[in-house]
Parts: sequence; structure tokens; C-alpha cells
Amino acid sequence: MQISKTSLISEVFTQNNLFKAGMWWRIFYGIARIILGVTLLWLVGTHFTDLLHVLMRQELLEDPSDSLLRFVEQLLVHSDLTVTSFMSLYLIFWGTADIFLSISLLKRKLWAFPISIWLIIIFVMYELYRFYHTHSLVLAYIIVVDIVVVTLIHFEYKKIRLDEARRIFYLSNSTTTNE
Repeated sequence: MQISKTSLISEVFTQNNLFKAGMWWRIFYGIARIILGVTLLWLVGTHFTDLLHVLMRQELLEDPSDSLLRFVEQLLVHSDLTVTSFMSLYLIFWGTADIFLSISLLKRKLWAFPISIWLIIIFVMYELYRFYHTHSLVLAYIIVVDIVVVTLIHFEYKKIRLDEARRIFYLSNSTTTNE
């Protein structure tokens, strides 16, 4: 039996497969947030300029006049930004929520769908607020991915509820025809 390229591609990009991929993305992203949050807990009180120097030590040794690095350094030198407990706990909370809710969604737990949709929408609103102030392209990418994921969650929720309604309808009709 020969499978055409279009049928293979359409099979790979089914709504269900995209939903699963989105949930695995959220699980991976949640793990990354938790790791970053725990790492930042060790650095509470550290000034961001000091953190930049530690992280970019090799780059500074290779090119001490790196213009992008020097620009970022100048932005940070004139601020009082330090790693805070709030920042760390925020990352740990959202990472844990992402992992827990994504696993629940993969297990098709109905209660997790509306909760996930609302939490992601609230988070996207916060991300939009931050984007308005920072114009970060990375943040723009994350916003787009979150919007796609919340759309996939919404469609999967509708599909599950429709399947459940059909199952109930089928069961109720099969019991009445058997009587």
C-alpha cells in the first residue's frame, strides 16, 4: 500500500497531533521555567549587570568591545534591577502550572480545559503588556505560540465535548431501541 505525501502530511498535521505537540511544548517550556526559577533563587539580590558579566565572560574575553553587549550593559548599569524572589517564584509557579495542566489536558481531564484557557489568556494579556514596554521579539514569538496553543486547547475541548454528547446520545438511543 502506497501512502501519498499529502495524506502523510495531513495525517501528521491533524488537529489532535498539533494539540499534543502544543501540550508537549508547554511541558518542556514549564520545565525550562522551573529550572530558571530555581537557578535564580540562588542569585536573589544579584545585580543584573553582575549576572551579565558572569554569563558573557567568554564573549567579553574574545571581543571586549562587543557593541551589543556594551549596549545592554549600559542599560543595566543605570538601573537598580536585581534578581528578586518574586521573579524566581513567578517562574516556578508558571512552570509547575504549565506542566500540571498540560499533563491533565493530555489525559483529557475536562476540568483542565477551561482553567488552562483562562490562565493562558491572563498570561497572554500580561505578556502583551510586557511587549508594549519591551518590544522583545522573543516575547512576541511566545505570545504567538501561546495564542496558537490556547486555540488548539479550545478546539480540542469542543471536540471532546461533542464526542461525549454523541456517546451519550448513542447510549440513550440504544437503550430505547432495546426495550
